[in-house]
Amino acid sequence: TRPSFTMTFTRFVEAGRVALVSYGEHLNKLVVIVDILDQNRILVDSPSHGLKRKVINVKRIALTSIKVDDIARGAPVAEVKSKYTAAKVDETFAASGWGKKLAKREKRAALDDFGRFKVMVARMKKSKAINAELAKLKA
Repeated sequence: TRPSFTMTFTRFVEAGRVALVSYGEHLNKLVVIVDILDQNRILVDSPSHGLKRKVINVKRIALTSIKVDDIARGAPVAEVKSKYTAAKVDETFAASGWGKKLAKREKRAALDDFGRFKVMVARMKKSKAINAELAKLKA
């Protein structure tokens, strides 16, 4: 009998896999892998982020656990767009922990000086309340 084992990797570079661009001018944009050109380059398309079909290096993307089903290698732009919207990829990613973390980071980066000040004051109030409760418990 063969010993049972589990696969170490679950996210593969494959047609239909959704990835996040992690470097360059299209940073933090979701793309769908359409075709694999060679070991280092893939063809990607992004229907919702305005990124036209282009070749990108595999090292510049981070694979997500989201996969758009039934996308064949080299699928036309219209097919990718229809299946992307049908799978609700943007909503699924936004609801994930990764998407929430990116949204929080973008929101923080968009703050002006007064906004950062308000965040600091809120953190100080929260810390003061926690320390007061902790002091009550210790007493």
